[in-house]
Amino acid sequence: MVSTGKNIRNFRRFPAEAQRSADAAAEERDQRLRAITKKRSSKAAKLSANADHRLRRLLGDDNWADLRNLMRQERLTLRDLLQPPQGLTSSYGKLNKARKQRAEAFLRSRDIRRDAIAEIAKDYHDGLAEVFMTHDKISPGFHLSNNLDKWLRLSPFHDRALPWGIFEPDDSQGPHRWEVFRPPFFGFNFGFLPVHNDNFVVDRIHTLNPSVGDVGISITMDNSDAGSFDYASGDAFSAIAFAFVPPTTGLIEVLIDAQCVEATHRLETEDEWGWSNSHTGQSNSLMLDVLHPNVSEPSYAEMSVFNERTDDDESFLQEKLTRGAHYFAQLFSAGPVPAGQPVIVCAGTRSFDISGTNDVSIHSTSDFRWFISSVEVRVSP
Repeated sequence: MVSTGKNIRNFRRFPAEAQRSADAAAEERDQRLRAITKKRSSKAAKLSANADHRLRRLLGDDNWADLRNLMRQERLTLRDLLQPPQGLTSSYGKLNKARKQRAEAFLRSRDIRRDAIAEIAKDYHDGLAEVFMTHDKISPGFHLSNNLDKWLRLSPFHDRALPWGIFEPDDSQGPHRWEVFRPPFFGFNFGFLPVHNDNFVVDRIHTLNPSVGDVGISITMDNSDAGSFDYASGDAFSAIAFAFVPPTTGLIEVLIDAQCVEATHRLETEDEWGWSNSHTGQSNSLMLDVLHPNVSEPSYAEMSVFNERTDDDESFLQEKLTRGAHYFAQLFSAGPVPAGQPVIVCAGTRSFDISGTNDVSIHSTSDFRWFISSVEVRVSP
């Protein structure tokens, strides 16, 4: 399943010329994204079907049908054993372990090797990683206090704290001078693109308060009744927007100073059977997007990454960034813009999460929220 709904934008306060340029760029990107996503969804579905076919061929039709019937019956039996009143004093761990042991015994009785099943699963997960691999324009982000020297060198405005400093336009670099934009912002842009098969539910929550520079994304991927080979991805962003008039032709360069509000990776897995496994990844970035037909795509500064492969019942909670700390991104547009023509610049956050599983229940949540303190913009020398 794939959804390609258009992004939601509010650029009403910006020059008409900039709005027309942004609309043209967005339409072209929507068409390209629909084609890319359709191709990605088709490849993922073929990978899943191929892995399923290999597993059926390994087991044989009779063993395959018997195994799926056993798995279905064992799920129902476990559910029944957990019902009150007897379920109130039952040990879920012991009952679940016994269920898996009966499935393992079935494989041994039919002389089916677990390592052969594992090889099919490995090929599936490796192939899925290639399908969801992006070719986005990605660079690393920076923790400001640990990279203060770099921050101070980037702009003449950085000899003071921008939220409290008084800054005049910097004319020392002529047409390549920096301009500073701070809250309140008056435009926004956000979007979401899920890809998944029927067993997954993928959703998101956008946080977007442009007047205070508050942007955030929460993506959930849930698979409570995993099938043989399931897959999902969620790609979402939230961004503030403003208009900028380039003094000369060239690439747009921005420096984003953002304060971390929340940055959590959560994952819960339940190994339904002893031969199951899964791979889940979550990635969050600060982003730049210049909506002009010459600019082919957004640019990203990766801030936090989570990757877990597991074949067990596990729970993960990771928070790698420091709440309240400042982080920065130095980003360049993926194409030049012409001099004197107003363009719409978007700055915000993007999360891209993926999961592949065979008979492992998945509950994945990434929560990221940023306060965009300032955005410095210029035409790069």
